[in-house]
Amino acid sequence: MSDLTEQTRDVAKRWFAALTSGDFGTALGLLADDVEWINYRPVPGYNDDMKWIGTLHSSAEVADSVGVFAGQCDVISEELLDLVVDGEKAAGIIHEISRVKETGIDFEIIFTHWLTVRDGRIVRWESHTDPSQIIRAIRGTAVAS
Repeated sequence: MSDLTEQTRDVAKRWFAALTSGDFGTALGLLADDVEWINYRPVPGYNDDMKWIGTLHSSAEVADSVGVFAGQCDVISEELLDLVVDGEKAAGIIHEISRVKETGIDFEIIFTHWLTVRDGRIVRWESHTDPSQIIRAIRGTAVAS
């Protein structure tokens, strides 16, 4: 395994350990100052109820976005299910259960974090999931599973 892959794995493991333990300060500290952060792509009238989503271009913007999420939702649990690393790229699969504060409704998702790591910092982060459970919980229309 290459040194680059090992360096990326180290950063990714620290990222996911901080994230799943709720240590957002440590997680945010792993981001490059000019990180490209793509948290879904807003679609007006569909997923824009998730006020924290969009493309951001700095760690300060990401910190603000995390604050918006935390104002709207409480994370109940997050677990890293799988991690794949190759060179400067890493993909982590996360299982999350969170509760929307306003409605009191939980949502459960599996989502992927795509990371690009350079010089020990995350320079690009992208998230993918089916947001329908989140949207239902926000709108108060969640159905029993």
